[in-house]
Amino acid sequence: MKKLLSVLLALLLVFMATGCQGGNEGGEKSAREKAKEAGKITVAYVVNGTLGDKSFFDSGNEGIQKINKDFGDKVYGEVIELTYDTSTWQTGLEEVFKEGWDIIITGTYDMKEYIIPLIKEYPDQKIWFYDEEWNFADAEGWQYCQAPNLYAMLFAQNEGSFVVGAMAAMLSQTKKVAFMGGMDNTVLDDFYVGFANGAKYIDEAVDVNLSWMNSFNDSAMGKDVATGLYANDYDVVFACGGQAGLGGFDSAITQPEGKYIIGVDGDQGAYFASLGTDEGNAKAARTITSMKKNVNEGFYDAMKKHLEGTLPYGQNVKLGLDGGFVSYAVTDTTKKLFSADQLAQIDQIVADIISGKINPGTAFGQDANWFYGEFVPAHDSTKKPQ
Repeated sequence: MKKLLSVLLALLLVFMATGCQGGNEGGEKSAREKAKEAGKITVAYVVNGTLGDKSFFDSGNEGIQKINKDFGDKVYGEVIELTYDTSTWQTGLEEVFKEGWDIIITGTYDMKEYIIPLIKEYPDQKIWFYDEEWNFADAEGWQYCQAPNLYAMLFAQNEGSFVVGAMAAMLSQTKKVAFMGGMDNTVLDDFYVGFANGAKYIDEAVDVNLSWMNSFNDSAMGKDVATGLYANDYDVVFACGGQAGLGGFDSAITQPEGKYIIGVDGDQGAYFASLGTDEGNAKAARTITSMKKNVNEGFYDAMKKHLEGTLPYGQNVKLGLDGGFVSYAVTDTTKKLFSADQLAQIDQIVADIISGKINPGTAFGQDANWFYGEFVPAHDSTKKPQ
């Protein structure tokens, strides 16, 4: 009897063990795996930072959510945050590539060096890379990469920045406006070039300062840089640096009346107003506009074309004012500070950029630091800064 009981107990333990293994199969399936089984296109939006910047990364997240909403029967999109710890970026990206997503979206200048080896290792992987130009053709050129399955979406930040630069010069009482950028790279240089040329389109004598925060996530540094600019009579500051740029708004609300700020990527003035707090309202009142880089629209447009089979992989595509991929925000503060005639002038500037009548200038394709000299208005395209 004891022997029989021992055998039965052993069989029961084996049954329980195998039963548990058969039921879990290594754990519950992920949302990506379930989407794959359902035949959906799986999309990973890989952020080299975190959500919560109220601008660039958050705009991309809005695009993913809109894709899930409108194409959810065909597509499943998910956001993966690598954080700002650069030491995790390579291993984090490698893991995403190993997981087998149909489309991987990532971007910014900082990510190119990490993704180039993976493009070579996974040549069939579909990739959407945003906010940076790619060298698809010149094998002798810088960062050449054979990537026929990569779609590069470039946002014409120089166009949108020209518009808000013009607005800054219209409003400035000191005739001193400033640009504070996160890190010195070509995309941020392009923001600055457009901003400076837009300001000088309105007034060639305006002083346009360039300052770097050397960070995209240090809001305390952003506040310090903005405070220094305001102290030196720069009365309109364009804060262009993700979460670091948010520190500029913290500084703006401590300044005397007449000191203003311009947001970037998202409609930051509207965001602050939506908080319904005294601090949020104060920041909204100092935000004259925002240069909107509508990453959400870029992602959504790419998905529509991918589903149609018309997305131009292996190419750089510029997305600008035409089509609303970059734009400027008009809030209650904008309407309060600018006259109807001034807003009409801004709308005309937008139309003239789209038509080609105004050349906003660009940092792309130029020698390093070419724009640090004295500016010549970009609408005279026969001239360059000295």
